[in-house]
Amino acid sequence: MKKKVLFIIGSLQSGGVSKSMISLLNAWDTEKYETSLLLCCKDGDVFSDYLPKNIQLIYNPVIEHVMGGFFSLKWLLVHGHFLLCLGVLLRLILSRISRPLASELIAKMMPVVSDVHYDLIVDYGGQQLLYYMVNKLSATKKVSFFHSDYSKWSFYYNADKKYYPVVDHIFTISQICVDSLKKFFPNCAEKVSIMENISSPVMIRRQSLESIGNFEVQIDQMKADGNTILCTIGHICRGKGFDFAIEASDILKRNGIKFKWVFIGKVLEEDLLKFITDKGLDDNILLVGIQSNPYPYISLSDIVVHPSRFEGKSIALDEAKILCKPIVVTNFSTVGDQFENRKNALICDMNGKALADSIVELINNRELSLSLIDYLKDNIQDNSSEVKKLYAFIN
Repeated sequence: MKKKVLFIIGSLQSGGVSKSMISLLNAWDTEKYETSLLLCCKDGDVFSDYLPKNIQLIYNPVIEHVMGGFFSLKWLLVHGHFLLCLGVLLRLILSRISRPLASELIAKMMPVVSDVHYDLIVDYGGQQLLYYMVNKLSATKKVSFFHSDYSKWSFYYNADKKYYPVVDHIFTISQICVDSLKKFFPNCAEKVSIMENISSPVMIRRQSLESIGNFEVQIDQMKADGNTILCTIGHICRGKGFDFAIEASDILKRNGIKFKWVFIGKVLEEDLLKFITDKGLDDNILLVGIQSNPYPYISLSDIVVHPSRFEGKSIALDEAKILCKPIVVTNFSTVGDQFENRKNALICDMNGKALADSIVELINNRELSLSLIDYLKDNIQDNSSEVKKLYAFIN
């Protein structure tokens, strides 16, 4: 009989964790293992079309709504879940006081979706998914992932410190992230290690050739008019540095640089859109929203810019490297895990002027730009073999 494996993720919305989950599952041996995916929330799903066909998708709308906001209260009432409705109200109040307690309450309210005893369960999202996995699901081995530098995201420490000691392993995505977890959880140090986000060059190149319709024609015309095409992927918010990108755009425009900057992602902070308009940048910044396949946009761009304030290890940047684009990236704490300045990217300070200066340097210094591209072409890595680190827990 095939061994049974369950992966758990909050959603397949836009974002690096969702994309990383899809890449992992496409590298996973679904012929050898009977594989299921518990998807807690379908709202905003953009990646499910890329799931391997023989993965069993598990979804229970009750889980989505106990994780939801005030809109979910109506759904729970209509469907007769009166106690859960009270629980969600309590959780919304608790979330203002204690994120760990609110997250543990969500896990308690989440119904058991399977009575199967799995050989391996992989929590890919952390927090309430971790607590739910530990308390309500049965498995021989249970593994959790944390996708960032814990020192930048320690809001759930008071709950995590109870649950991390009882899982079999904790994976994270870079050495800095490993060191951070070990510092916060020294009693778990022996079971913390790296499993990189999987980026398959074959899959990414194939998807980069997909058509994006009329936008390709628009980009070609923009280039013919002398514009440099910039591209940034991420949730449009200050955490991802989009305020820096807007400031850089203003500087570029005032200095006579012809450019179009494509922003790919969900708008999380609406006031940034007003910032764009107030600076007169509506013609320079192109908001294309969430894209399940961003690779054609990267492929059509001249420079990829990543202005983030913090990252675990950015999968968007790994993808830009595979597509061999010159990259400008801010000096966040884990940037050294992916880049060496002026070798495979330009690393700049976290402000709009530094971003603008680096962009201008790449535009004007063709030799530097080509040297970055050549290095990336010579150092493309396929890390699909990272899945073997999970196989070790079931073989």
